Amino acid sequence: GLMGSLMKPKKTEITEKLRREINKVVNRYIDQGIAELVPGVLFVDEVHMLDIECFTYLSRALESAIAPIVVFASNRGHARIRGAEDIVAPHGIPRDLLDRTK
Repeated sequence: GLMGSLMKPKKTEITEKLRREINKVVNRYIDQGIAELVPGVLFVDEVHMLDIECFTYLSRALESAIAPIVVFASNRGHARIRGAEDIVAPHGIPRDLLDRTK
């Protein structure tokens, strides 16, 4: 009903244009000494539960100048990558992402 549609959260895709505008503001704040970006640590337990879209996002995030340290945990050996038909990889993590690890 009407209440359900009013209470339902709206999903909005962040466009590249909006992302660039946000980056400009953040960079200006950093240049002015108002803000500081400090990379953090991202711990992902049960990493084999992520799907291929999540791994694509993580891969892009790791290319950032402020990329976090990422720790993956899984109790799986070789597992199918969710969202990628018939692709099996160690711990269910795409091999190209594993190749970038230290």
